[in-house]
Amino acid sequence: MSKKTRIIIVVAVVLTLGAVVAINATRDLRNRIAVKTQKVERRDVLSTVTASGEIKPKRYVNVSSDIPGRIVKLFVREGDPVKEGQALCRIDATRYEASMRGAEAALQVTRADLQRALADLQVAQSAFDRTKKMHVEQLVSDQAFDQAEADLKMRQAAVDAQRRRIAQTEAAGESDRDNLTKTTVASPMNGVVTLLQKEEGETVAGTQFSPTVIMTVADLSVMEVEIMVDETDIRDLKLGQSASVRVDALPDLKVKGEVTEIGASAIVRGSTAGQQTPTNSGNQAKDFKVTVTIKDPPVQLRPGLNATADIQTAKKSMVVVVPIQAVVVRELAKDGKVIDPGVGSAAAAEAAPTPDSANKARDTEREGVFVVGNGHAKFRPVKTGVLGESVIEVIEGVKEGDEIVSGSYKTLRTLANDARIKIEAPPKGKS
Repeated sequence: MSKKTRIIIVVAVVLTLGAVVAINATRDLRNRIAVKTQKVERRDVLSTVTASGEIKPKRYVNVSSDIPGRIVKLFVREGDPVKEGQALCRIDATRYEASMRGAEAALQVTRADLQRALADLQVAQSAFDRTKKMHVEQLVSDQAFDQAEADLKMRQAAVDAQRRRIAQTEAAGESDRDNLTKTTVASPMNGVVTLLQKEEGETVAGTQFSPTVIMTVADLSVMEVEIMVDETDIRDLKLGQSASVRVDALPDLKVKGEVTEIGASAIVRGSTAGQQTPTNSGNQAKDFKVTVTIKDPPVQLRPGLNATADIQTAKKSMVVVVPIQAVVVRELAKDGKVIDPGVGSAAAAEAAPTPDSANKARDTEREGVFVVGNGHAKFRPVKTGVLGESVIEVIEGVKEGDEIVSGSYKTLRTLANDARIKIEAPPKGKS
């Protein structure tokens, strides 16, 4: 065999072997699962609970009239600052002044009647004294003495009754005087008129038990936002936690706040805080009312504005973190081996579920991540901590610099332990 022939044969063999290797490599690559990966890193983690609500003054009073009547004068408008005791409006006082004059006249009449009764009592007392002396000297009969004594008692009773009528008339006069005073409605506190519900000429039908609201006076120096927090997040909230409040109408404004109240009772979503939660509301979504007090509210903040509060529930600095979607749940067998989704005891328990098998499945479920190494992805159980916006703290199980599978979410749901993988190249312009 010539030298040229041998060279041709060697080249052919090499090409054939190369083709076989290339085909096998292509087939192997095609059989691998495409995944996205990411390095485990350290960073700050901030856990927040976000909920929406409405801006309200912490202290406000609905000013109302305790007496019915027509508003004849309004002294303020919406937005006006007011002082405690300042006159806000006046109710027509015509009939209350008339009642007051009538009460004063009635009081004068009853006092005059008292003077007459006292005079009659004095006459009766003198007559009794004379009759008594004559009775002792046996100059008048017992009947005459008894008559004089009875007349004296009757006159004394008339004086006592007249004094009670005076007290009754004075009380009626005090009531009329109080009603007359109430025709001028005064501010109960320092603040700002934030809502005016009545105008001059309108009639209010207020009573002490069912008052008609005329306006609202609020102290705008301390504001708060009432938010409704989902029942699944309420366990993370505590009094004193800091919050950042964003106002929809003022997108460039962010104010600081603090959690000052946490509702003790759940409220069925869609109902108001004052409504009682039905006893048969077990399957309905529920919220808790939480109050965030705003520190140093800016002047442009107004009651009624919609706002969103981000409450900081936990913060850790420079801890090991992984993307939230990288953490998956897998079932572990008694020997610690990973049971892939849809395989083994999990599938059997799903096919014929019993309370014991369900509890057993729950007991062996573990959170973990898939660590990349030598072209394989191996499930490694982890212990997690603070949950951030896009990452979660890992207390144990992985360390900084480990490469883990971070996507896709669909792939992670069904990824088997020790699966052969291929890493997707990141999009251009991204590393």
